[in-house]
Amino acid sequence: MPGRTADEGASFIQAARRKQLVECAIEVIAEVGLARASTVRIARRAGVSRGVLTYHFRDRAELVEQVVQSVYDLGAEALALPMARAGDPRQALLAFIAGSIELYAAQPVAMAALTEIYADARAADGVSRARHRRHGREMSEMAAMLRAGQSQGLFRDFDVDVMCSTIRSALDGALAHILGGGRAEPYTTELQAIFDAATAAEVTR
Repeated sequence: MPGRTADEGASFIQAARRKQLVECAIEVIAEVGLARASTVRIARRAGVSRGVLTYHFRDRAELVEQVVQSVYDLGAEALALPMARAGDPRQALLAFIAGSIELYAAQPVAMAALTEIYADARAADGVSRARHRRHGREMSEMAAMLRAGQSQGLFRDFDVDVMCSTIRSALDGALAHILGGGRAEPYTTELQAIFDAATAAEVTR
């Protein structure tokens, strides 16, 4: 089996270094907030000079964006299998709720970093969740799932945008609870029950 070429080896090393720097940025932002997470502090956490960091990321804004992407990637990976196994939109909704809360419990540092970034959206390199494409994609996919459930007769007729916002707000509450040291239960069970009832097709008597 042929080994890596010099260029491939260099690319691999650079990718590994970028990943390390993003992970260190996540840790620092989660600990001290976005405003205090300077490139110097992040580089120090990674055990490198600030010049190494700025070699891989042109500025802090690019690094912050990579943090956001990395956390959403964790979410996509965590939810991929349970969502794929869901047999219909109703099961997909329950899997989305459970999988999201399990992610929060499994990745509290990453979720805390994302929360800090979104909380400081007005900073020069802050990020607005409402305008970020990954958040928009998540909401669009949730809306498509709910509309599919309505078209299949599994969900009642409700305003999809309102329901999406309500589910997102409830999950935000679960995240705040977990980041505050709370347990995932009873949030998973209760939110599944609440939204299963809230979306259920009306039964004619």
